[in-house]
Amino acid sequence: MGHLHRRVIIFLVNKNNSIVYITGAGPGDPDLLTLKAKEIIEKANVIAYDNLVSKEILELALYLNPDVKIVYVGKIGGEHEKSISQNQINKLLLELSKEYKIICRLKGGDPNIFGRGAEEAISLKENNVNFEIIPGVSSITAVPAYSGIPLTHRDCTSSFTVLTAHEDPDNPDSTIRWETFDAINNTLILLMGTKNLPRIIDKLISFGRSADTPLAIIYWGTTSNQKTFITTLKNAVKDLSKTSIKAPSVIVIGEVVKYRDALNWFETKPLFGKKILVTRSYEQSFSFVKNLIKSGAKPISCPIVNYKIEEKEIYNKNIINNLSSFDWIFFTSQNSVRFFFEILRNNYYDSRALAKLQIAAVGYKTKLELDKYNIKADFVPKRFSFNDLIDELNEITNLKNKKILHPTQLEIYHGISQENITHWHIYKADFVKALDKGMINEIKEGIDIITFFSSNTATHFSNLLKVHNLQENLKNSLIATIGEETAKTCKELFGKIDIIADPFTEEGLIESMERYFKCNVIPAKAGIQ
Repeated sequence: MGHLHRRVIIFLVNKNNSIVYITGAGPGDPDLLTLKAKEIIEKANVIAYDNLVSKEILELALYLNPDVKIVYVGKIGGEHEKSISQNQINKLLLELSKEYKIICRLKGGDPNIFGRGAEEAISLKENNVNFEIIPGVSSITAVPAYSGIPLTHRDCTSSFTVLTAHEDPDNPDSTIRWETFDAINNTLILLMGTKNLPRIIDKLISFGRSADTPLAIIYWGTTSNQKTFITTLKNAVKDLSKTSIKAPSVIVIGEVVKYRDALNWFETKPLFGKKILVTRSYEQSFSFVKNLIKSGAKPISCPIVNYKIEEKEIYNKNIINNLSSFDWIFFTSQNSVRFFFEILRNNYYDSRALAKLQIAAVGYKTKLELDKYNIKADFVPKRFSFNDLIDELNEITNLKNKKILHPTQLEIYHGISQENITHWHIYKADFVKALDKGMINEIKEGIDIITFFSSNTATHFSNLLKVHNLQENLKNSLIATIGEETAKTCKELFGKIDIIADPFTEEGLIESMERYFKCNVIPAKAGIQ
């Protein structure tokens, strides 16, 4: 009995305490990540991702988990020099399991559907490494759905067949038995099939499939890069030679392709495929970028500014120890809320320090930021500027004899100077000095819309364009802003303003851009045109 007990203890000691989550990332759209996958990404120490994990999902991962290490372990079909072999991937996962506690092996689609997830799990099992397999939304169903193509419809087919089509169908050693499924009536979904498509078409026609059968090729489905190419079996090879569509693509063959005309919902979004430059700071732009992705746009993050706390104000005892002497605090941005409470924490205070004060918040996002600290704004103006806050609040209460604290950004002038308002400059903007090579190339390739949320950012971006001599590259880009002051600045800098958010919110800006492309008309704003 004692001998058996010792053997069990030895086994437990040898077993690695780390765990590898073989996780499906879905086909590309971050909204198709499962809740479980998101949970793993948030807590992982390292993410090993493959070539089919979209850029948007990687950016989401870094936002959710800023300290995570990112490791590329991709394979590209037909490009062995750019690929990592499966044996190398298996060995790398074992090495990572020795160094990190939680490893997320992030794979496009579902890891157990043509994803070699089982091979990696077996390798981990054989080396006594803990693992779990997290299923993902498969491109098999999601990509056709985003292209407006159902896999079944009772008027034409009640079944479908999925094939990995990287094998030559005429190869006698092929693992696919073409004669064992209904190649005439089934909807066929081919993965990794662009290279062998001509031979596959010949095979299907030889089995009796009509040469007029509709065929769809969907490139980078569920993302803003999605392209759908519609043809027939007899014309596919000739038509395909005229396009640039390549892997990763999903091929759908069958009468169901005809339903695309009625069901194409994604590629018809007003902002679909539009490249939209976001100049806001990385932290502030996340929700805006996320909503742009939902609208089908291709956001290009160009965070030319970061915000930092003003160090000398952290221990400004004249204000911090006398908060109760103020009647109101005006918060005019998310940053003002965030840095204000950071200063409170540094001085061992919390939300209770505001118990006797009334709180005003400019903008819905500022109000939501206050909610994070369990602070409910007493007043939110209908319009989103400091001047509007003063005017609207004066309509319901007399501010003349009220002491007001206004935590704000250094070098920001609000146009109102009153003895009873203390403008407390608790943070500052840190603008980038130059654009990186990748961003310069993005701008040279063309941008559809440039978005600005502040006059300062617009001014600095204009200066960067001059530094890199990029003015001509953006002369045809639309200028979109939040707020009339920012719009006026953009008018002076760029000679035009195309879109102004209505209302002055992130959501209002996206809706205004959508209206522009639906109607090519935006309501005029006095003093801007």
